[in-house]
Amino acid sequence: MASNLTSSCAGSDGEHMTTTDQQGGLKPGAVSVVGVTVQSVGLIGPAIGALMTTPFIVGIAGTSGAFAFLIGFLLMLLAAIPLGQLAREIPSAGGYYTYISRTLSARLGFLVSWLWLFYTPVAPAFNLAVLGYLLDNTLKAHFGFGFPWWLGIIVGAIFLLFMGWRGVELSAKALMILAGAEITIMVTLAIWGLIVPGGGGFSLAPLAPTHAPSANALLLGIIFSIFAITGWEGAAPAAEETIDPRRNIPRALVASVVVTGMFFVFVTWGLQVGWGIDDTAGFGSSAESPALVLAQRFWGPAWVIVLFALINSVLAVAVAANNVSTRMWYAMARSGSLPQFFAKLHQTYRTPTHAVALQAVLVLVVGTGVGVLIGPDNEFFFFGLALTVVMVFVYSLGNIGVIRFFWRRPDRKILTHVILPVVSTIALLAVGYYSLVPLPAKPIGWAPVAVAIWAVVGVGILVVMRLLKREDWLKRAGASMAELEPDDAEDHVGPTTDPAK
Repeated sequence: MASNLTSSCAGSDGEHMTTTDQQGGLKPGAVSVVGVTVQSVGLIGPAIGALMTTPFIVGIAGTSGAFAFLIGFLLMLLAAIPLGQLAREIPSAGGYYTYISRTLSARLGFLVSWLWLFYTPVAPAFNLAVLGYLLDNTLKAHFGFGFPWWLGIIVGAIFLLFMGWRGVELSAKALMILAGAEITIMVTLAIWGLIVPGGGGFSLAPLAPTHAPSANALLLGIIFSIFAITGWEGAAPAAEETIDPRRNIPRALVASVVVTGMFFVFVTWGLQVGWGIDDTAGFGSSAESPALVLAQRFWGPAWVIVLFALINSVLAVAVAANNVSTRMWYAMARSGSLPQFFAKLHQTYRTPTHAVALQAVLVLVVGTGVGVLIGPDNEFFFFGLALTVVMVFVYSLGNIGVIRFFWRRPDRKILTHVILPVVSTIALLAVGYYSLVPLPAKPIGWAPVAVAIWAVVGVGILVVMRLLKREDWLKRAGASMAELEPDDAEDHVGPTTDPAK
C-alpha cells in the first residue's frame, strides 16, 4: 500500500513499528465485503433506532410512520449511490476527509474532519451514556435494582480499547454477532406483531402516505427518518483493510442502506400493527418504548431479550464508530493534519494503537462529562441534533464533490453523478432546516450553537496556519492518504475493478 510516512514512529520497546516499514500501513485484506457492510449496519444501530427513534417518527407521521421510513430510506439511497462511485475512485482510510480534500479542497477536508468530532468519534460516548440511563431505569422498574449510567461508559471504553487494539478482523466478527442478534430479535418481534395484531387488526395502513395527520407532518417524519439511517458511510474508512476495496466499498455503502432501510420499514410496520393502529397516538407517546411493551405482552418474562437487543445495538454502534474514528485519526496523522504520533501501528495487529487510545479517552471524557452537565438522556438527543447539523454539511459537500470530480470526465453519468447528488442535497437542506426551525428547548437546543462555535474554532485554526505560512500539511492532505492502486488487492482475493467502469 502507498501509505508510507517520511518519518519514523517506532517505539523503543519494539512493540510498534513505523509506517515506513515494508509492510507499511493498515492490514490489507483483513475484512470481506460482508464484514465491512456489517460495520456500516452496526454504526447505524438498527435496534436502538427501532426502540428510540421509531416512536418519535410515529408520533410525528402518525399511522403512516412506516411509509415515512420508506421514503427516508430511498432518499439515503440517493446519497449512497454517488458516494459509492467516489469511493471506487478514491479508496482511503480517510473516508469523507479524503473525498472532500481531493474533490473540493484540503481546507474543507480539514473542516469536515474537525466537525466530524460531533459525529462518529463521540457516537460511542452518547450511546453508552443513554444505554446506562435506560438500563438503570428499566432494571429499577422491573427488578428493583439500578445500574449507574457512568459505569456503562467506563466498561464500554475498556471494551472498545481492547477491540480497537486487536484489529478490524476481531471487530468484524463481533459486529456480525452483535448486529445479527439485534436484527433477528427485532424482526422476530415485528413478525409477532403482524401475526398477533392489536386494535384495528392486520393492516397495510402504516405503509401508505394517506394516514398521516397532515402533509407537513408526513414531511417531518420523512426528514427525521433519514437520520435513523445515518451511519451507512461507515464502510468507507475501512477501504485500506478491505478485500478488493474498489469493488467492495461501493457495494457495502449501498447494501448497508438497503439492509437497514428495509429493516426500519418492516419493523416499524410490525410494531405499529402489533401495538394497534387504532391507538397510534399511544404508540408515539408511550412512556416506555413500544417495543419493550410489546415484548412483555407477547413473550412474558422473555421480554428481556429485547433489552439484550438494545445492549447489542449500542455495543455494535460503539465498535463500528470506534473503527471509523480511529482510521480517521490515523489518516489525518499520516497526512500531517495530526501529530504523526497517532499514525503508529502495532507490529502484529497493524492497528493504530495511539489513535485507539485517543478514541478511548475521548469516549470517557465526553460520555461522563456531558452526561454530568446535562444528563445522559439529554446527552443522546443533544448529540443527535448536533449530528443532524453536521451531516447535512458533510453529506452535501460529498455530493458536491461527486459532481465536481466526475463533471469533465468522459465516463460521467448524468443520473448517478449529477441528478442523484442534486436531489440528495436538496433533501438534506430540508432536513437541516426542519431540524432547527423551531429550535428544540435547552439543553438540547444548545447543540447547533456548540457546532457553530466548534466550526468557528476550526476556521480560526485554518486562518492562523495560513498567516503563519504553515499550510504544507494541507497540501499533503489530499495527496498522501494512501489511496489504493487497483492492484492493491492482488494478494487477497477477487479481481481488480477498473475505476472507470
